[in-house]
Amino acid sequence: MRSRGVLRKARRVVIKVGTSVVSKRNGDVDVGWARSFAEQVGELRRQGREVIVVSSGAIGAGRHVLQLAERPKTLVEKQAAAAVGQPRLMRVFKDAFRRVGLVVAQILLTYDDLDSKLRCRNAVNTINLLLKMGVVPIINENDTVAVEEIKFGDNDYLSALTFEIMGADALILLTDVDGVLAAGDGRNGEARVIASVSRATWAEVELGITTATSAGGTGGMKSKVEAARAAVEHGGVAVIARGKTARVLERIFAGEEIGTFFG
Repeated sequence: MRSRGVLRKARRVVIKVGTSVVSKRNGDVDVGWARSFAEQVGELRRQGREVIVVSSGAIGAGRHVLQLAERPKTLVEKQAAAAVGQPRLMRVFKDAFRRVGLVVAQILLTYDDLDSKLRCRNAVNTINLLLKMGVVPIINENDTVAVEEIKFGDNDYLSALTFEIMGADALILLTDVDGVLAAGDGRNGEARVIASVSRATWAEVELGITTATSAGGTGGMKSKVEAARAAVEHGGVAVIARGKTARVLERIFAGEEIGTFFG
């Protein structure tokens, strides 16, 4: 089991932000959070790290722009909402990162793209050049043409695949809970956050999680744990933590015991 200290040495990191983190209660993109996030990414860059962002939230943003009473349910409704919401999402990111002197790039991918050797290589080459140029790549699933993928995962799987193809050192999954919870074994029967997970405790952790998701998302803890496990199996480390905790990224990479660490 590696310690959190390895995070201080991570040079290339993938940060996945879930719908519940990116969005406000009404589904629109949370501008205040985006500005704080951009500041934290800027600090990681100043520390000499390369940062790749995988973001959800396009469907929720589209729902807000279209003033839909409830989250789209059918595949075509989700695709249409994503087509409207993706420009809104990227506009907020662009403005937030510009405030800290950083340029962002939009990259829309599907699993078919990553399954094709040629298209995957092209994606890797593009992202590598963007990083070399000092740009922050922001990856989202191409929901408008995706079929099965849009139904689950909230981009957790996409973040794990991005981690793999880009040879990253750390995968950070930001969500709406403090980490992986061990139900009922804390004080007064309250759930406690599992501080760390090793290969020896995978089975125990996986048995204790559910497939429940947040109101706006589609992933749930199960897909996040699977993404973290994939990162570890490809030689890296991962952290699942609450995305709206103050200075969460800086604290994670300083080695602070925040969220659940997978090593």
